[in-house]
Amino acid sequence: MSLHAELHRHLGGSVVPRILWRYLVRQDHPLAAEYPEYANFEAFFTRPRRSLEEYLELHTLVEHVQTLDALPYFVSRLIRGAYVFENLAYLELRYTPYLRTDRSLSEDQRIDQMAEVVKAIGEASRSSEYPIITSQILCLHSRLSDKVNRAIVDLAANSPGYVCGIDVAGGDAHYAQRLDTFIELYKYALALGLKTTAHLYETVDGFYPQLLPYVCRIGHGIQIPLRFPELLPQLAARKQCLEVCPTTYIKTGTLQNIGQLRPVFERCFEAGVDIAICTDNAGLHDVRLPFEYENLLTNDVIDFQQLKACQESAFRHAFAWPHPQAPQAMLEIQTVL
Repeated sequence: MSLHAELHRHLGGSVVPRILWRYLVRQDHPLAAEYPEYANFEAFFTRPRRSLEEYLELHTLVEHVQTLDALPYFVSRLIRGAYVFENLAYLELRYTPYLRTDRSLSEDQRIDQMAEVVKAIGEASRSSEYPIITSQILCLHSRLSDKVNRAIVDLAANSPGYVCGIDVAGGDAHYAQRLDTFIELYKYALALGLKTTAHLYETVDGFYPQLLPYVCRIGHGIQIPLRFPELLPQLAARKQCLEVCPTTYIKTGTLQNIGQLRPVFERCFEAGVDIAICTDNAGLHDVRLPFEYENLLTNDVIDFQQLKACQESAFRHAFAWPHPQAPQAMLEIQTVL
């Protein structure tokens, strides 16, 4: 039986390296010529980066490949792998729709085309052979215009069959100059009935307490228990959940080893703040969700009781769960964990 809910996974980082490499070869992409042997490409694609900024450059690479025509190919294979190898019952897939539109179009034309992107991903996610319940989180972006970001919020609100919430991505160091704008967009999203999450307190550049009251969940948020544990009672009172993605912090150089997450879990459990364990970029990391749990367990970051609590938190804080299309046996997962 599927046991896991995945709340934080980026479409750009979800492509398994071999699938991406084969696609690049078939398309005669310059990167395939640079890495004609798969082993070398995998080493390039999955190696740790020196910073979050360098790490995000890989997302840009994949975004250019994930065109409207190519999206069904990548999404269908993502769903297949998640079902077969990860035992996922539920998946929230996040991405910036504007960055999957045709770059030769005008800004207004690209805004209009975003609805086609959402539909293409939504339809490709629905598989009778691999029946994972899926929903989309549309990401605003710190480097996109206010007009585009507002259009993304409107699109999310107008796509209830496919979309369950919004996020903001693009590197948390870039929020500062536009923080008031993002707060207004989050207020607007909440007024439209959307669920909200945001990349916050992931790195030492991402401290924005002003935005915290407007998010249902916190993307990463590990610096709160590590540096600002006095904020944890506020998170507990608002019933906010941290989306903790262990491998990411090693790949971006934010942490040196996974053991540094131990106080994150200890302080959150003590304060009554829920944690959902996530992959963030399972393909980019070549680490699937069950192994995120296993790595935390074998490194004595969590115990089995805490593992179960995190599994339950993931379902409890899922934006589109329970889902009307979920079989009854799937809806009873929480009671058997």
